Amino acid sequence: MMLIENTEYGRIEITDIPLPDGIDTNINGTYTFSGRVLVAVREPEKDENWYRVFTISEDGLDLCELFDGVIPMKKGANGIRWMCYSDNKRILLGDYVLECTPDLDRCTSCELVEVVFPEEIYKIPGLFMRWSEPLIAPDNEHICFSSLTGNGVFNFLGSLVRKESHYEMEDMCIISTVNEVEPDLENEGFSRTQVSRGGEVKQFVRGGRGLTLAGGGTCITESTLQMLDTEEVAQITETLGYEETAIFSPNEQYAVCMSPRFSPKTDCGVLGVVPLHKDNITRRKYLNVLYQYAISGVRYEKAGNIGPVLIDVQRSMSEGRAHEGINLSDPEGKWVYYSPMSWHPDSTKAMWNESTRLIEGKVKSRLRKCRLLDVQPSKPEMWGVTPGKKEIPYALPMEYARMQTELPYPVKIKGVCGIVLNSYIAGDTVETRYDHYSEDGKTFYDGWIRVKAPANMFLPEETVIWSNLQVTGEHTGQMKLRITFLPDSRFQVHLAKDMDEDGKPKSYGFAEYDGLRRNVEDMAD
Repeated sequence: MMLIENTEYGRIEITDIPLPDGIDTNINGTYTFSGRVLVAVREPEKDENWYRVFTISEDGLDLCELFDGVIPMKKGANGIRWMCYSDNKRILLGDYVLECTPDLDRCTSCELVEVVFPEEIYKIPGLFMRWSEPLIAPDNEHICFSSLTGNGVFNFLGSLVRKESHYEMEDMCIISTVNEVEPDLENEGFSRTQVSRGGEVKQFVRGGRGLTLAGGGTCITESTLQMLDTEEVAQITETLGYEETAIFSPNEQYAVCMSPRFSPKTDCGVLGVVPLHKDNITRRKYLNVLYQYAISGVRYEKAGNIGPVLIDVQRSMSEGRAHEGINLSDPEGKWVYYSPMSWHPDSTKAMWNESTRLIEGKVKSRLRKCRLLDVQPSKPEMWGVTPGKKEIPYALPMEYARMQTELPYPVKIKGVCGIVLNSYIAGDTVETRYDHYSEDGKTFYDGWIRVKAPANMFLPEETVIWSNLQVTGEHTGQMKLRITFLPDSRFQVHLAKDMDEDGKPKSYGFAEYDGLRRNVEDMAD
């Protein structure tokens, strides 16, 4: 047991959830809507896709078997997910729904039912992963998931309807931005950016009226909130580094985040020191390699952590970087976080998965839990119901997934002063160039940031980020660096620090903004 005492959050007790004897690897766990713990254990010695699934109480007792057998992996699936329905009778796995009778607490029989995806999904150009992060809404009907392509992410929402022999998706729509820019009708020859809705979906919130996502931010990537019944898009977190997931408590007061914010050597924060504007062309080219470095790299061997971190949602949204939250990661550094994170329905306890590092041979797993000892239990906020495509003001028809257009490079964007020019300067290199650009007429950007990366951002090839950028005016800063990431394996990269042909290190430099400075040389190899 570990006890954290904090003046803002009170006492936080961190413990393991006891599991049956012999279960110490290939574990995945989450809270159910009744407050029990759903545990899925993959048993590859029987079959690569063999799973044993059961529920237990938080003290490891009162075991109830749900399923024991093969769950066939389908092409284009991001593994098997374990998303409990709020009816406490079903679990969404991605390509299947596991139905339990009478419920997850007292199951006497179960059925694995196939989920049929719309044909339009398979026709998306450059489709890399058919689904990732599938979510089922609190209304037990609406489904949302992300589809990954070599050029970005599409998010889909619709109804998941039980048919006689399968589940089928109906009334589907796109809820992410398809084309990033459109012609600027007020300035001939220029473009303007559209509202950015995107990144992987993570959780239904506001009772199903909104979503949290691993989306865009002012720097690299942050956790964002996207409403479905309004045009609102808001940033939940603000950090220097590669921030990703925030899972809200049922009362939406707190959240646990997958975050490297307490791991400055691996968070890639040097790329987030200077707030960049209108840089989607370059930023999207390096996001996946940052994931491989900051997340997969730490899971494999790098000394560091990826959380989880406990935050106060409203304080995080209003205070930004000033609200650090509480580091819940293993203080000894032996265990690292894995998805998913979940909350007990009374909003006083959160759970997540941890494993030892992959480089250590046989990987051990455990379920970890924090309990907010000085927080009173509460019921979930009842915000509303999930809107369908007719009620979502920005919803697009499914066929738009095949209509993503190539940006009309070079893309010129006019600011209050100056311009931003996004362009390809070689077949595999893109550039965002600032020409005395200003968002407010007070702070001005001059210079460039370039990225050399494979056309498909998920391919394991060398990625180089370099910049020569100056910020003047009300805010001041510089971003003068080169960072070279080299692949070690499919989901692992390292920072190259040896000398390049130009006589300089392959990775060097710094970024600073209003006195805050990060150096490339401080990053882990």
